[in-house]
Amino acid sequence: MREAAVEWGALHRRCAVGVVAGVAVLGGAAGPVVWAGSQDLPGDRRWWLVVCGVALVAAVGASLPLLRRVSTTDYVVSCVALVLLLVLALGTVFAAAQAAYAVRTRLHEPPGVTATVTGCRTTGRELDDQNQGHDVYGCTYHWSAGGREFGEERPTGKLYPDGHETRVWLAGERMITSRPSLLGIPLWIVLALAGLAGTVRFSAFLAWKARDVGLRQ
Repeated sequence: MREAAVEWGALHRRCAVGVVAGVAVLGGAAGPVVWAGSQDLPGDRRWWLVVCGVALVAAVGASLPLLRRVSTTDYVVSCVALVLLLVLALGTVFAAAQAAYAVRTRLHEPPGVTATVTGCRTTGRELDDQNQGHDVYGCTYHWSAGGREFGEERPTGKLYPDGHETRVWLAGERMITSRPSLLGIPLWIVLALAGLAGTVRFSAFLAWKARDVGLRQ
């Protein structure tokens, strides 16, 4: 490993910087998409996705000169490591979004309204711990707020007849079918902090590895 370090040229080190920059931009652009998507926030996120695509292409393009100096296995392992770093970072964003939502809804209990359900149907199947299949149901909820009528399809625990009344909570642009759990606050906070710590430590490890093989001085 140490002997191979002297074989890296200035071009390869610039390419390595390009890969890191591309991955950083990809993570930075995907973060808001994950946050907004996890909160069902309205808005057009196509430009964020375009930035993600451009950053991904740039990172892959910058990595190609490095492929000529390393084995295919090492190249694939490096790519997998960067993907895992991205997944860890975006998982941290998701957990942080859920923690913020749980805290916000507990500090300001969302208003509850009566809703009726229609069109209940089986939407799929899921496996439990014993690998036994169970049907997944969904219904269309109808409710009114501020003089306006709303409707949205959400999962349900069972099939209800049309006109069945239930209670839903309105948190900003979101409609939720159950009161936010108090236990969810520490759970999501712990997951967010653990994800942040893991992202920082894994980033530091990859930076050390790049220096160890001579790509980073």
